[in-house]
Amino acid sequence: MTFKLRDYQKEAVDGLYNYWAGKAGDNPLIVAPTGSGKTAIIAQIIKDAMSFPGTRVLVVTHVKELLEQGADGLLKLYPDADFGMYSAGLKQKVLDRPITFAGIQSVWQRAFDIVPAPDLVVIDEAHLLPKNTETRYNRFIADLKTCNPMVKVVGLTATPYRLDSGYLHKGDGAIFDGIAHDIPVEMLMDQGYLSPVISKGGINQIDLTNVKKRGGEFIESDLATAASDPELVRKTVEEIVELSVDRKSWLVFSSGVNHAYMLKAEFETHDIDVGVVTGSDSSAVREKTISDFKSGDLRCLINVNVLTTGFDHPEVDLVALIRATASTGLYVQMVGRGTRIADGKEDCLILDFGANVERHGFIDKVKPKDKSLKTEEGEAPVKTCEKCQTMCHAACLQCPECGHEFPPPALNHNANSYSGAMLSSQVVAEWYYVDSVAYARHKKEGKPDSLKVTYYAGLMSVSEWLCPDHGGYAASRYTARKELLNSDADSTDDALNDCHFWNEPSRIKVKPSGHDPRYQEIVQFDYTQVERNNETKTKNFGSYADLSLEDIPF
Repeated sequence: MTFKLRDYQKEAVDGLYNYWAGKAGDNPLIVAPTGSGKTAIIAQIIKDAMSFPGTRVLVVTHVKELLEQGADGLLKLYPDADFGMYSAGLKQKVLDRPITFAGIQSVWQRAFDIVPAPDLVVIDEAHLLPKNTETRYNRFIADLKTCNPMVKVVGLTATPYRLDSGYLHKGDGAIFDGIAHDIPVEMLMDQGYLSPVISKGGINQIDLTNVKKRGGEFIESDLATAASDPELVRKTVEEIVELSVDRKSWLVFSSGVNHAYMLKAEFETHDIDVGVVTGSDSSAVREKTISDFKSGDLRCLINVNVLTTGFDHPEVDLVALIRATASTGLYVQMVGRGTRIADGKEDCLILDFGANVERHGFIDKVKPKDKSLKTEEGEAPVKTCEKCQTMCHAACLQCPECGHEFPPPALNHNANSYSGAMLSSQVVAEWYYVDSVAYARHKKEGKPDSLKVTYYAGLMSVSEWLCPDHGGYAASRYTARKELLNSDADSTDDALNDCHFWNEPSRIKVKPSGHDPRYQEIVQFDYTQVERNNETKTKNFGSYADLSLEDIPF
């Protein structure tokens, strides 16, 4: 039995193999937004690996529910998979199958017991890996490399950075060494694979004046105190009920356990069937509450730091953030609970009472600050309509929801702000440091092949298409770039053979596209060496395309 990947899923799998073949590293990340079909990507990678006799694959995570979901998903797509489970929580300890799903808590001291040693390790929900370099994951992988120096590791995540700090592929002791492929959220929404999201800022915002931070995140006790004002709770619930009367499945993120039960009591005064899940609940209680929510017996589910990862209920059409977070990763994960598609679901409303959208930006444009760039902070990329609280781009002249006309802003030439732009052409372009570059063949029916070049700059990826086989303007753009690229290629085939030896820009200058401001375009390249954190940017070989199955390096 076979299954067919969507185009973007195939590109993600190809990007992984290209990364390995291009010698960019052994341990890359695949960034797959919530709802993009991560299970299918993993299943294809495992199925490909099993085509090589004697190959061992290990899928590791730290949550037993994710192990069960992963195993069930693999069986649905790849029924012939010969796998076992090794998890104390699931009361299974099988290590002798070609494919093993394992809980890190159970297996981290058993690396030398896995015989033969794994050839491929897949880490699901990789953003949950802690920053500490002496973690169970680090020790386990170090032991595996002792057993098999050729073992490869791939992490899958919706966010290539930890919930608490930093990129997963940067810093001392990082398990991962780069990003093999990043699936854009906006593309999935445009193509109908993810639900669109609408954001509104709550009128009754949590007052964060006295909420301090520790380790870059708001202190939980301070946040809980600020959010638990009885009058604020009452007004917040009233606002949610009023705005969500036509929505069927509400997921609420609260600021603490007591706050959650205050919200529950207030919702019940409006005859809303509501449940609460917390980390202190027993597994049985938590599973029963979640089951009641998924079946429709509960319209509203309030959770306290529980359902940020691995929770799958496509019908969620309202996400209320009655908490604040400084973590970009946590913000993306929370909003991601509402981006899955479902029958009858037109979009998901994000009600934000903690200024999270204004703090982090729109979900499709989220870009954590790069500490290596010592620039002044710009204005928030969003603004809130004073009439209906809809959040819209800072450049909007009229609210898309209610039609309210914003006062004309003064032109602002801060490079970090889009405020003041009347037209996309007026938006000031920004410079971004390039972390890595990937290359792939691009096919379009009725047209010659071209070379798709993707530049990764932090969490942002921007692509261009070089067309040596085309005529006219398209070919002239490539010809004009040949000297800067240090390319002698006169065809797409030649370019694919030597593109990983080309010069790569240290920076790119980017602005919203004049054709469609939802997308970015590159307006300038900088090929000079630039120092970042006192280190000169070194060559990072990009990946290349057109591999056969025999090229997969297991």
